Amino acid sequence: MLKNYFKIAFRNLWKNKSYTSINVVGLSIAFGSAILLFLTAWFEFTYDDFQANRDHIFKVYFKINQPDKIHYQGNMPAPLTPALISDFGSEIKYATRIVGGGVQIMQGEKTIDESIRYVDADFLKMFSFKMLKGSPATALNDLRSVVLNEEVAANIFGKADPVGKTLNMNFGGQVEAFVVTGVVEKAPKNSTLDNEILIRFENNPEYKDTKDSWNSNYHDAYVQLADKVEAETLEKQMKSFTEKYFKGSIDQLKKEGAKPDDRGEIISVRIAPLIGLHFNKQAEGNRAIDITYPYILLVISGLILLIACINFINLSIARSMTRAKEVGMRKALGALKAQIVGQFWGEAFIICVVAFGLGCLLATMLMPQYNAMFRSELTFHNLLNPTVGILLLLSFLVITLIAGGYPALAVARFNTIEVLKGKVKVSSRSGGIRSALIVAQFSIAILLISCTLIIWKQIDFLRNKPLGFDETQVISFPVGNEVQGSKVLDYMRNKLANDSRILGISGADINIGRGKDGSSSKSVFTFEMEGKSYRTNGLTIDYDYIKTLGLKLVEGRDFSRQFTTDKDRGCIINETMAKQMGYKDPIGKKVAIGDSIGKTIVGVVKDYHFESLKNRIEAITFMMPGDFGINYVFVKLAPDAPKSIVDVIGHAYKEIAPKSEFLPSFLDENTNNQYRKEERMSQIVMSAAVLTIILSCMGLFAIALMIMAQRTKEIGIRKVLGASIPNLVMLLSKEFLSLVLIAILLATPLAYYLMNKWIEDFAYQTNISWWIFAVAGATAIMIALFTVSYQSIRAALMNPVKSLKSE
Repeated sequence: MLKNYFKIAFRNLWKNKSYTSINVVGLSIAFGSAILLFLTAWFEFTYDDFQANRDHIFKVYFKINQPDKIHYQGNMPAPLTPALISDFGSEIKYATRIVGGGVQIMQGEKTIDESIRYVDADFLKMFSFKMLKGSPATALNDLRSVVLNEEVAANIFGKADPVGKTLNMNFGGQVEAFVVTGVVEKAPKNSTLDNEILIRFENNPEYKDTKDSWNSNYHDAYVQLADKVEAETLEKQMKSFTEKYFKGSIDQLKKEGAKPDDRGEIISVRIAPLIGLHFNKQAEGNRAIDITYPYILLVISGLILLIACINFINLSIARSMTRAKEVGMRKALGALKAQIVGQFWGEAFIICVVAFGLGCLLATMLMPQYNAMFRSELTFHNLLNPTVGILLLLSFLVITLIAGGYPALAVARFNTIEVLKGKVKVSSRSGGIRSALIVAQFSIAILLISCTLIIWKQIDFLRNKPLGFDETQVISFPVGNEVQGSKVLDYMRNKLANDSRILGISGADINIGRGKDGSSSKSVFTFEMEGKSYRTNGLTIDYDYIKTLGLKLVEGRDFSRQFTTDKDRGCIINETMAKQMGYKDPIGKKVAIGDSIGKTIVGVVKDYHFESLKNRIEAITFMMPGDFGINYVFVKLAPDAPKSIVDVIGHAYKEIAPKSEFLPSFLDENTNNQYRKEERMSQIVMSAAVLTIILSCMGLFAIALMIMAQRTKEIGIRKVLGASIPNLVMLLSKEFLSLVLIAILLATPLAYYLMNKWIEDFAYQTNISWWIFAVAGATAIMIALFTVSYQSIRAALMNPVKSLKSE
């Protein structure tokens, strides 16, 4: 019997190829898109899941109750971690400091630039990076030990065993030898921490000057708690720790009016669990992503599948009208309701199986393009994950039951006598469900169109807002690790000094925005002076930085070679820093950064946006560099400089650093790169909007076809009584347009609420204009009108004699 059902199902599907094709194509596209979006969300939600000790690992961060706001800080001072181990040795099992950098590997004839992580010896004991060679307990015990991941090891040593071999590492012109003591498996893409090259934290160039400084915050810190130690309990115990090491800062904040939190703390050391750290903005700052992002992906994938299901249901009901007599005959011959349902659901199941298979194939084939377009890290192996497979299978079964079950039940309820008389009609209940489905489809489409327009408007606002410096005519590039940064800068100055196309050259330790090297960092100083506490971003710059970037001096002067004290004792601050310190005339005043003497203010620059526009402008202090202060070179071009000037700069760079890669980028490119997450979200929402519109049109077309078929005789009578074609088209389209208007009324307030919440994440925001919703609504109306009009005009043009002949 079952075999016979499938035989009939295949015959019916093959006979109605157009119906089958529309359903298969619509569902397969929906399945493929939903799978890719689901895998992207899954990727985000499973960050650090591979870590065996993830339930016991926490990142350390500060919560500081300032007089005017609560400040969270993820960067730690160098002495904090040793102090934690000393004071909480029984509660903390392992601890490590982590800070990133770059290094050039010089091995024989090979020269390779790689990322490096300066860590403590406990790093490999805490984190579950599988050791392929060496022991995690001893691999980083020696200050001259280095651990490589498998890719780096293969790149340097080929198939040879690297353990025990010497590795020459070039830190900006200083070559030092390290011994390879281990090889680890490469970290997964969804890991908070990477592991290209690991060496001891004490080798970090900043360590010597900051190892005892509690005011210089520049690295991350992680702890693994001992078994049975609760994070909340340890945080409460840390109150005495902060009072011990930060008493002066706490007392000062109290004097300034800071209020303690619910735990009675003004400065507190907090710990954030590794699981969920990817979404924790308090501990991770700008590196964290909004947890709503993966949920949005899941919602969008669900909406796409919902629209595909609606189309499938509508097409199935539309087609059931043509098979009404078949159902009536089978009922008259004794077929049970369950058998009718089984027959029609079986056909739906076959379509869903084929569509699901094609959807998986489509997702696999389009994965490289999807990764490139949306900057994702999906692989085919994601589909093979058992949990992912089970979730996809369950989703498929639910969709099949809903999409195939409802039409099958609707068909099985047909009245046998009325069907055989040719009087079958869709019930008012079915009509209500059909209308609700149309409203749902277009509400989703309008919602996504509105969201796309608002996201695009916000990104455009961010890109075009004046940032207070010259974005378009300044190139930046990293100095690399082959030669000391100050030497690269001096060489570039001397080489290009007489080129009239170049108006200025300078350098700094931190880039503006995100360049081609992908790095993004900040340095923060906290200090007390004259009975008050201060916090400032620190930026190490060289001569001519202000001129090169086109910053505006509002008071004082730039750093000058004529003043030898500028190198060690001078600093320049921005307006926000001057306001924070309460200086009406800041020139000549002191800033207590560095040693006890501090630095003297020689100039004040007008506030500019040195960070993403997600953040308000903060205090910043410019200082002159030491031996390792320059990491990026900035070159200002004349307005009429040809594109070939970039090659001239690159050629000069290659002369001093021939083994390093030249990675130039304009500052406007760098600042735009800060909004990759927003652009990615915009692209996904826009793609989903286009897809939902296409699928909605398919569904609307099917419903229009069904309704026109039911109203053929009515149209014929109206034509005989003198109705014109435009009147008939308007009459037939009116119902659909009213449903689209209802969809607009439902989707608009929801879109406004959701986008208003999203835009709150930005310190600088565009306004949500009324025209956005007008455009979204008008687009939906035009699409609906265009889709329905074809069937309406076709029905209106029919010969009334033909339509009334069978009456």
